[in-house]
Amino acid sequence: MNDAAVAIAAAQAGAAIVGAGFGQPHTVEFKGTVDPVTEIDHRAEEAILAILRAERPDDAVLAEERGGSRDLSGRHWIVDPLDGTVNFHHGIPQVAVAVALYEDGQPRVGVVVDPLREETFVAETGSGAWLNGEPIAVSTRPLSEGVIATGFPYDRREQGSRYAAIVGAVLEEVRGIRRLGSAALDLVWVACGRLDGYWEFGLAPWDIAAAMVVVLEAGGVVTDHTGVPSTVLDSLYVAGGPALQPELRTVVGAHLPVGWPENR
Repeated sequence: MNDAAVAIAAAQAGAAIVGAGFGQPHTVEFKGTVDPVTEIDHRAEEAILAILRAERPDDAVLAEERGGSRDLSGRHWIVDPLDGTVNFHHGIPQVAVAVALYEDGQPRVGVVVDPLREETFVAETGSGAWLNGEPIAVSTRPLSEGVIATGFPYDRREQGSRYAAIVGAVLEEVRGIRRLGSAALDLVWVACGRLDGYWEFGLAPWDIAAAMVVVLEAGGVVTDHTGVPSTVLDSLYVAGGPALQPELRTVVGAHLPVGWPENR
């Protein structure tokens, strides 16, 4: 199998477990006050890693539950076995499985599977982005006509009020804001034009890696608030089509308190 086929097989193996487990009783632990993990996260991750071990045994892996090095030199698979665990735990059907391949920190392949809608988003650098085999592209709407997604930080006591100020500023400029609970799905929905833009702070590499490839290959832009192209190790992501994204990042950037998030 080529790399894209490996990523698809791995992500769909994880998605099969997530889909079968949705709505069923499960055990839950908390990595933080509002950051749950279930046995389905672990089972889906193991199914993904089994394929990666079999097909690409010499490659490194960074996965949400088992960890791994964030030094992304060489070939590195980045895995999120269940993006949207809070949604999953509460029976909200907005969850995803994400598998990406990066080489020396550069994106190569991204696959995001929505197991409940049976949608598979695939992108390979230089080859475009696809949803269930059909090409996709970001929207061309301006910010004033945009529906924008975001997510909320886990450290809410510290950051909640400051984040709310940015939400308010964006809300004044757009058609609507959505908070759907899965960063990977938010981003691939930007890639296919269901959403027009997205911003969020504090994402982990596994939250962003696969979906960012899809957005970029669908013609989108992903940067920080200053316009610097994003990597999977950054603290702020602003995504959207080429017309909307600069407007969105300008609004977000204008309302950032000094030192939040940390500038590179």
